[in-house]
Order: sequence, then C-alpha cells, then structure tokens
Amino acid sequence: MNPSPMSEPSQNAATPPAVRDADADHRFRESARRHGWDPDDPWVGGYATWEWRRSRHAYDDLFTSVRGKKVLEFGCHFGGTAVVLATLGAEVTALDVDPMYVELAQLNAERHGLSDRIRVHHVPDTTAMPFADREFELVSCNSVLEYVPPERLPAVQREIDRVLAPWGFIVILGTSNRLWPVECHSRRILMNYVPRLLRPLFPGRSIYSVFPWELRRGFGDYVDISQQDRGRLIVDLKAKMGLSRPRLMAFSATNRLLGPLGMHVGCVSPTITMVLQKRGEGGAGDG
Repeated sequence: MNPSPMSEPSQNAATPPAVRDADADHRFRESARRHGWDPDDPWVGGYATWEWRRSRHAYDDLFTSVRGKKVLEFGCHFGGTAVVLATLGAEVTALDVDPMYVELAQLNAERHGLSDRIRVHHVPDTTAMPFADREFELVSCNSVLEYVPPERLPAVQREIDRVLAPWGFIVILGTSNRLWPVECHSRRILMNYVPRLLRPLFPGRSIYSVFPWELRRGFGDYVDISQQDRGRLIVDLKAKMGLSRPRLMAFSATNRLLGPLGMHVGCVSPTITMVLQKRGEGGAGDG
C-alpha cells in the first residue's frame, strides 16, 4: 500500500547550523579565496544559513521528516543544503560534477561539525552514479536541474529514479522555470525563450531552465504530492519561507485558479517547486 506522505510534526526542533570547527573554517575560507570566491559572501560562507531560513521548511515535517533517512543531495554546490539536511538529522550523501564544489562542500560540512553525517562525492557523470539501486529515501534537487544540458536531462532523471527507493521523495526547489521571460539566476530577459539549439551562441553561464512538465513526467511513475489538497502544501511552504502577506495572498489565489487544471502554483512560479513521490517501483521516465 502507498504510505501516507504526511507525518506528525517532530517533537525535537533542530537548532540552526553554526560554524563549530575553527580550523576547518580557516581551511574553507582559504579554499574559497583560492578558487576566486569571497568566503564572507552570504551565497558562499553564509549559504547554509540562508538555506536554513528558506529551504529547510521543505524537509522539516512539511510532508515527511528527513530525520534518520538516507538522503541524496544532487548537485551540492557549496554544501549549504547538505548542511541543513544533516542538521535536521538526515544521513546525507552529497555529490557534484565540479571537484571545486566537492572540496568546498566537504570543508563546509567539517566547519559545521557535520562531517560524520555528510559524505561528499565527485561524480563527473550523473547518468551513472556510483550508488546502489534504491539506496536513498529522498533526493534533494535544489537549484540544479536547470544546469543539466537538455539532451542529458532524461538520462539523469532515470538515474535519480534508479537510486531512489519505492515510495521515496524527490524535492525540487529553486529550479529556473522556462515559462518565465526572466531567467531567475542570471536575471537575463527573454533568455528562457531562446531555442535550445541556439543557446550556445549566447555568452554567459549555461542555464537551460526547464518546463514543469519535464520534471513532472521525466522521472517515471511518480505522483506530485504538491497537488494534494489543491496545492496547499506549496502555499504552506511559501508561508513558512516568509513570503509577505500580499504576495502570499496572490500566491494562494493563483493556486486556486490552477487547481481545476490539475496544476499548482509551484509549476508556474519563476522557480519551480515540486515534491514528487515514487509509486512503488517507479520506472523509467519519458525520454
């Protein structure tokens, strides 16, 4: 039977992550500078704090608890989300295709005193990850799938499906939505509307953006639990993230309009928010 995706609130609230190892913090800062990053930038040294304030609510008893679960952080960047997940009690495996980010994520875990709960891997080819079938109970994709070249995305989605256990979850956050005229990460106007075959002709970092249906269908046999209760889960998530009251009201109204169409507001926002649950054995996605 399908386990309920909802859970009772945790009785033990985790304390926010904090830097606990001065030596590891020094090594993190030196490594960041060596790679051309400012360790005092809130998107570098302070990224875990930002993720705690925002994305933690997607993992902290909104639909399930990550405490004690084996979680894959797909595309770990500086390790901010991995630190949050480990602070919430998850056993985290983090990966990235870029060895620089792997180095910094490992040091970030150490400086937060979480190296015993976070394993970091360099995985150059995410269509063939070095993990067993059904190894993880949840996969976090936070601001990462829009950086996967479109021709590789279906194979990456099938590989994520392979390593996720039956009835496991995929949490998609911060993913640039190709429906919007402004690309959310670069703030470039109309870049999302450039045909993908022509994208290499334009300078700048490759951010491909994705359509929400590519994510909804591409992993295989999954249910979008964000649609339960007419998308209330996404509205509640945005409220916990601190969305202003006027914006939250507009967000909620849009969600009500989308309900009869079988959609929710997380599908049409500038960044896609979606929580997918694997139906039993799941299966290869579209592509």
